[in-house]
Amino acid sequence: MTKKSVLLIGLIGTLFVLSLFFLDTNLCYSSTSCMEIRSFLNNDIFALIFLTPPLFILSLITYKMKEEVFRTWWNFARWWVPVIIIATLLLENAGGGGGWGISSGIFEFAVLWLLYIIFIIISLVKIVRAYLRTRGK
Repeated sequence: MTKKSVLLIGLIGTLFVLSLFFLDTNLCYSSTSCMEIRSFLNNDIFALIFLTPPLFILSLITYKMKEEVFRTWWNFARWWVPVIIIATLLLENAGGGGGWGISSGIFEFAVLWLLYIIFIIISLVKIVRAYLRTRGK
């Protein structure tokens, strides 16, 4: 993927997440489609959408840097993001009797936040190291 496409995907996802936060709950009393959206928000699959804001911010950081910096970060992000997606899906299935059967609200929250924190910290380290390496070139 290119810088522009990653940035665009991150931006669209981030705007979608922000729009869901500002959804007026009073509208849900009279609108069936709004109730479906609120039901979606309560679903664990919504955790997958939260990948887009960190993806957007990190791609925005690398956007004006050399291509090598973006590639270094993207080579990490393109395999770590699926790890978070798979973990989210496994934890979601665990709560419904499928999956591993180890899911509780606190456990799921801790695992997902740990994965997100690891993603952000390692991404920032990779970006800074690649930037410092390419700055002298």
